[in-house]
Amino acid sequence: MQPRPLGSCGLLVSPIVHGAQAFARKEPTDRVRTLHAAIDAGITSIDTAPLYEFGESERLVGQAVADRRERVQLLSKVGLRWDDDHGDVLFTTVDEHGAPRVVRKDGRPASVRRDVEQSLRRLGVDELDLCQVHHPDPHVPVADTMGELLRLRDEGKLRAIGVCNYSAEQIVEAQRALGEVPLASLQSEYSLLRRQVERGPMDAVHELGIGFLAYSPLMHGLLAGRMAHHRRLARDDHRRYNPLFHPLNVARVEQARARGLEPLARRHGVLEAQVALAWVLGRPGVTAVIAGASTAAQVRANVRAVELRLLPGERAGLEAEMAQVQLDPHVRPRRRDRLRDRGERIAEELATRLRRRFPWL
Repeated sequence: MQPRPLGSCGLLVSPIVHGAQAFARKEPTDRVRTLHAAIDAGITSIDTAPLYEFGESERLVGQAVADRRERVQLLSKVGLRWDDDHGDVLFTTVDEHGAPRVVRKDGRPASVRRDVEQSLRRLGVDELDLCQVHHPDPHVPVADTMGELLRLRDEGKLRAIGVCNYSAEQIVEAQRALGEVPLASLQSEYSLLRRQVERGPMDAVHELGIGFLAYSPLMHGLLAGRMAHHRRLARDDHRRYNPLFHPLNVARVEQARARGLEPLARRHGVLEAQVALAWVLGRPGVTAVIAGASTAAQVRANVRAVELRLLPGERAGLEAEMAQVQLDPHVRPRRRDRLRDRGERIAEELATRLRRRFPWL
């Protein structure tokens, strides 16, 4: 794959960025093998964050690339906390043990510095190639957050500065705060089902010459052709409590996929996921897409999406079909699923207590 310039910051990234959000959930040998397969296939950019698996993703990525650091670009983030009560709540999730975690926004300079320095330690490196603000903090001026990132850049702890999930106004404000240092990137959700970024933020990207990294191009599997509406996700799967993965929404996406993605995939002799990735890669202003992979075969499939060229008529037909999908963001988990989850939690807690009291069991 031919690397692409990320805005005007001087950093080159691969068109497919390897997403390491769920990297820590794989077996050690599998995750190293998959990441090495990605690098060998030309995916040289790896996207991670302190939030992903609460630091474990960064630690494992660092171990996996320790002997090939010169071949990769490490992309991480700042601005989200789960270990104190400061800041607005972004969402609530669970860790690998099923314990609740409250994730909050924190763009204060001290928090930004702590995030960067902890990321460097976990990754085992001296410098991040790209450091992005994960979410804007409404209580901290953009200039304060950018100012601390500039100081960290001057100290050699990061090479380029970017933002995630910023509005057009916040993007302009961030670039103003950086002065002559170019804002490298905007990372936002972008897919056939999520096109809100086209209204505002993408205009700022074009105007300022910023690179654009699309995350969730497959909607966490909804557009990959593998998410049956009757499938029950594991309790530690972050999608389990997301309303978008309620069977009602999954069924609606399945119907649209059958009418839009499946015919195109058959026509080109590729996978539905490759069509969905190719659509995003072909949109104006998109530098790269962030796509995860749990096997070497998935890595190779992601890479082949770069070569797929959709005709204008194919793109228009696909867009029209997917635009008909009406997802309900407020639908609640079914009562039987909530009761089942509660029963599983009680059983796990009881088993833990028994093991502590009777370790020979």
